[in-house]
Amino acid sequence: MKTTVIKYRYIIIFIIWMIATVCKNNAYACDLCSLGGFGGTTGAVNPISAESPKKNKYTLGYILEYQDWQSVNIRKAHELHEEGRDAHARKNDISNSVFFGYGITDALSVSLQVPYVERRFKEVHEEEFLGDSEKATGLGDSILLGKYKFYDKQFGLAGIFGLKLPTGTTDERNKTGEKYEPELQPGAGSLDYLFGISANKKINHLIVVDGTVLYHLKTEGDQNYEFGDIVRVTTGATFNVIDGNKKPTLNFLSEVISQFANKDVQDGETIRDSGGTTIFFAPGVSSYLTEQLKTTLSVPVPAYQGLGGEHQELDFNVLFSMSYSF
Repeated sequence: MKTTVIKYRYIIIFIIWMIATVCKNNAYACDLCSLGGFGGTTGAVNPISAESPKKNKYTLGYILEYQDWQSVNIRKAHELHEEGRDAHARKNDISNSVFFGYGITDALSVSLQVPYVERRFKEVHEEEFLGDSEKATGLGDSILLGKYKFYDKQFGLAGIFGLKLPTGTTDERNKTGEKYEPELQPGAGSLDYLFGISANKKINHLIVVDGTVLYHLKTEGDQNYEFGDIVRVTTGATFNVIDGNKKPTLNFLSEVISQFANKDVQDGETIRDSGGTTIFFAPGVSSYLTEQLKTTLSVPVPAYQGLGGEHQELDFNVLFSMSYSF
């Protein structure tokens, strides 16, 4: 018994150490909020559950993510741009993703997610077109993830590893033919690395709790721009309102998503108006409509935004997912 308690303590200390290490250099929007393809018992979009699909089980799905941004003063944003600051007037971002998941073994699974991205914003750079509506659309960066469940006794623990592939469009241009800045492009043009750990615990037949620590290590992409590394810490609980043995089920979700981002860098210079800390509260609902068909709706709302420099804030997110397992 003593040995088991010591092991638990080491696991808790490790997770706290990971959080403390990355928080010393404090994302604006919810980066990689809509990760899917793994399933699990909770039905939540966040976090990535430590539950794994069974061997030879496939999952096909769709995820919609909508981000709405707070309005800004166009003239002020233009003046900041003229001073060399990183100013934007984003309206909303929409990402439509398809994903495919597969259980290689009962403990090891893989997932591929491919998004199509649309970003809407106002022109704040070119004086001639100041305030005009602009739009950048195209394929986003695909995400290839693996998950290995290495502990499954009193609770579940799984390691997460993956890549964000530079498949996204990076050549969208404004009315004068100039490229939009990297933050407004559908893709980043960089090969990024993802790793982390996920835990889950079934309290009883009504309550399941989950937690994830995910580190997003970014590299230089298009326009010699490197977005800051991000850590995302998510904790959540699922409350089963209708017994899971009956279909359709009904679950209430309650999650807290914390993001910490380093500053961006371009051409070797740190971008002042970047990085920061955002904490989201995400209520939601999920349901197994049948044994194979699952739906989830989550609305992450910023509870705190401590952003770097003059940075536009986010109003809210909406995440909807639907998946079919067979």
